[in-house]
Order: sequence, then C-alpha cells, then structure tokens
Amino acid sequence: MKKGKGTYYQAFIFAGDQSFREGKYELALEYYDESLAIDPISTTYLKKSLANKYLYRWEESIAQWENYLAIARLSRERRAEAELELENLRFAKEEYEKYVASDFDYNIEKLSFSTEQLEYFPTITGGNEHLIYTHRFISGSKPTDENLFEAALDGISKYGVPLAGNLNSRLNEGAACISPDGQFMVLTVCDRPDGAGSCDLYYSHWNPNYGWEIPKPLPGMINTGRWESQPSLGPDGRTIYFVRASNPMETDRDIFVSTKDDKGNWSKAQKLPSNINGSDRESCPFMHFDGKTLYFLSERSPSLGASDFFKSTRINDSTWSDPINLGFPFNSFGEEFSLVIDKSGKFGYLASDRGEAIVPSYDGLSSLDLYRFDLPKHLQPENRDNYDLVIVDSLTLRPIGDAFVQLFNLDGVQFYSGTSAKNTGMVRLMTDGGEVRLSVYHKGYLPYSGVISQLDYIARPLHGSKVATIKLIPIASGKVFALRNILFELDQSNLLPESEKELAALLQMLKDNSDLNATIIGHTDNQGGRAYNQRLSEARAGAVLSWLVQHGIDSNRLTSEGRGMDKPVASNDTEAGRALNRRTEVLLR
Repeated sequence: MKKGKGTYYQAFIFAGDQSFREGKYELALEYYDESLAIDPISTTYLKKSLANKYLYRWEESIAQWENYLAIARLSRERRAEAELELENLRFAKEEYEKYVASDFDYNIEKLSFSTEQLEYFPTITGGNEHLIYTHRFISGSKPTDENLFEAALDGISKYGVPLAGNLNSRLNEGAACISPDGQFMVLTVCDRPDGAGSCDLYYSHWNPNYGWEIPKPLPGMINTGRWESQPSLGPDGRTIYFVRASNPMETDRDIFVSTKDDKGNWSKAQKLPSNINGSDRESCPFMHFDGKTLYFLSERSPSLGASDFFKSTRINDSTWSDPINLGFPFNSFGEEFSLVIDKSGKFGYLASDRGEAIVPSYDGLSSLDLYRFDLPKHLQPENRDNYDLVIVDSLTLRPIGDAFVQLFNLDGVQFYSGTSAKNTGMVRLMTDGGEVRLSVYHKGYLPYSGVISQLDYIARPLHGSKVATIKLIPIASGKVFALRNILFELDQSNLLPESEKELAALLQMLKDNSDLNATIIGHTDNQGGRAYNQRLSEARAGAVLSWLVQHGIDSNRLTSEGRGMDKPVASNDTEAGRALNRRTEVLLR
C-alpha cells in the first residue's frame, strides 16, 4: 500500500486493533506505526501507549501518551481526564517496579473446584473448612441465573455443590456473606414480590436438620426501592456493609453501613465518608474479622486499571484512614471483581478472569474463576482466631438460640453484641488472644457472667466439635447467681462505665420477671481490714441497687447487703482467686 497523504490508513488501525485483542502487541505496534506514517491521528498515539503498557515498556508508553496530549484538540473536561490517565500511567509504572523488585511469593493458585462455569463473590466464615460463592452456569454463550454453592477447602475437591436447604430458586441469589460462626447468612435476592426494589438484602439461618432456611428480607429500614447488593457482615454481630445504587450500572454506586438494634431491626443505612466513597463508583466491600480493616473495589485514581482493590482502616465510628491501592498482582490493567481475607490475615480468595496475569482477558465473563493468594505483611489486617461457644439449657442441654450475648475486652471495649445462632445456640468469638468478659441473657434464664482467659484458649480447642459450653440456669425464686463483670473504681463504690453492659442484662431480667424480687449482695477479697471490706461490700451492693432504681425498677422489689470478705469462693493467695472473690451476687426472692 502506498504511503502518503490521502492514502487509506484505516486498514492499518483495524489490523492493529485486531492484533491487540489477540495479545500480539508487537505486531499491533507495527500496524499503528504504519498508520502514523500515513496520517498522524492523535488517538493512534493512545493505542501505541496502551500496547507499550501491556509490554511493560513504561517510558515509551508515557511518551506516547504525552504525544497524544501535545497534538490532540480536546475540551477542557476531556483534557483533564487525559492528564489524569497520564498520572495513572506513571503510578502504574511505580507500582510495577515495586512488584518486580519484591521477592514476596504471592502464591496465586486456582482453587481445585473452580470450573469452566462462572464462579465469583467468594465468602468465608471464621473457620477455614469451606468456601461459599456465587455460581452461574453458561448455557451456550449466555449465563443462566445465579445460585449459591459451597465447596471444601481441602485442595482436592473437584466440584462445589448447591447450598443445602431452601436458598436457591429459579431467580437470582448471590453476592452473599456469612457470619463468623457460619450460622447466619445475608444474601442478595432480586425480583422477589416481598422485596423493596430490584435487588435487596435477605437473610437466612442455618438449620442442622435440613440446611439453610427460606430467605426473608432483612427487617428494618435497610432495604429501599434502590439496588442493594454485595453485603459484608462485621464480626461484632450488629454491623453490615453493602453497596447501594440506582441500578448496578449507574455511577452513584457507593458503600453504606447499617447497624442492628436490640430488637433485630436494621437501621437506615449511612454512606461511608468521602475518602471511602469518592466521585467514582465503589463496590465489593469486605470487612475483615478484626472489625476494622475494610477492603473494597473502586474506580478512583490513582489506579492501575479500570477498577482496583483498596484497603482502609476504621479509626472510629465516623473516621477511616485514606485508602491505599493494593497494587500488583491483586490489581491489573483491567477490571477486578471481589476478594475476601482469611481470619489470620495472611491469605485470602479472589474472583478473577486472569489468574496471576496482569494483562486482562478479552473474554473475561466466560472465565471468572476462584483463586487463593498469600498477602504481604503491609497489606494484612490484624490477626484473629476463633473460639466457639454454645449456649445451652443447663437441665436439658438443648441449644438456646437468640440468647443476647455481649463480649468486651478488659478495657471495657465491646467487640460483639449479638445473639446466639437461632437453631444451634452457637457464637463464635473472633479474638486477638486477650482475655474476654462475657455476658449472656435469655428470657426465662438467669443472666450468665464470666471471663474467658488466655488459659481457656490453650486448654480448649479453638475450633471443632469440642467447644466451650455456656449453661444457662432456668430462672426461679431462691436462685443465687454471680455477676463477675460489674466493676468498680479501686477501693471505691463508683461503678465503672463498662459495668453497664452487665447491669443491662440484670435490668432486663427483672423487667421480664416482675413477680420476682432481688437482694443484691456485695463481696470483697481479703485485702484490707474486715470492717473496711464490710463497709465497701455494702456500699457496692447499694450502688447496684441505686442503678437499677434509676433505670426503672421499683425500689420495693430490691434490697442490698454486704458480706465483706467472709464468703470467699476461691483462695485469696493469688490475684486470680482474689478477682473471683470480688463479685456481686443476686438472690432472687
């Protein structure tokens, strides 16, 4: 073909584009050069920049983009967009150089049960035995409806299976998350007559007799007429993060958070702050088991591709750290999908159409697969481990579901406020290994109060069939029980703020059983004289009585007394024993 002005250059552009789609980037560059020799169209420099980028020739890619900016006639808005893309290109160069220089082995491996069908939106529990994910068959060239599958993470399973029970239907069910104990699920369900919009958040409980129960819409104000999807439950039992938009394709896609009240209703959702939700679309949130590290997908800049994974840390209820880009190889030149991180923080699972490759596939929809990866230290969340409890009736040993459970550390910081699993009575602590104060209450039973020590973690299995059993005693007149998490200032009768969590359970019990009266009994250890400890125990019992009266209990139902140091339940020779002796007891009358 003759070169020169007026010569037909479009054929070279077409051939270059076809070669690019086939991954023949060197050949594509040759065709683009032929086209430029005929007519230096500005957009051809963009094509050369992209081909060089895919060959990791960063300086040449940047230079070609600069050529485009130098000769292109652009509106102010389009020039700003092009300059931003140039900054993204320079950012990608820096990140790629870091990736190449790193000696970390990301160990990206396709999961044994990932097939030629579509598998995406992985979700995990606080254990490590199974992975739940969204599965979609491909019928001909078109995908069918979405369903939820489960597969064993044993490295040898060849296939996943549909979740047992009543979750899946002929409609779409997918984008699910599951509580750390594996007993409660929130999933995305679309086009149901009982839904509020096109897609909404539903819940289901695990029933050991037959599987997952029929999903129902989350109660409260969380679902709207808009599109709600991609939930992620926090480990605290009362928080959920999810995505909301006008529809899944709109640019107003943002991450929201909702909290559950004591009646089980979910609040009106609040959008996360602007450093999480920028002007571009955000999606696929995953809150780690540490309750503070959020991973999510965003189309913001600086970026490596169309959408990238980011990480942010919650500083307090309203403040988050500025997100950091996870870099290569978690992000690529194309679009990412979703990931989750194991409780240890050291590895995770993602859905991808490219595996370990940085260059995206042009047939990605037909090849979404599930992969395992290792996570470098600087991208890891805090490590957590699981410690399982089962709440049971002390007489029948039958599981007690929906018992109100509160967990807080020795500093009084609450990290769980929820209920035991409806059908199994299970609660899974996601713990950092420190001591945990525990408060449990269910109507018809005495409140339970205790401490889980570091020795308990060692003495009992962290996971498995032998879990710690919490036995609730049926309520009756004449029963006496100890509340070990009612705390006072040193040598004083002033209640510490963290005591209110336990006092609230006592208050609820008295409200639920208006026919019962109570005597509050204070006990001390043997530090100090007998007369001093007697006065202190009386004052502390009186403080508890006063708190109950202030919160609505008729004073005629209550009495208080102190027994000083005279009724120890453990040796006063050790600090652990003295801690057990410092207690508040309640006698029901």
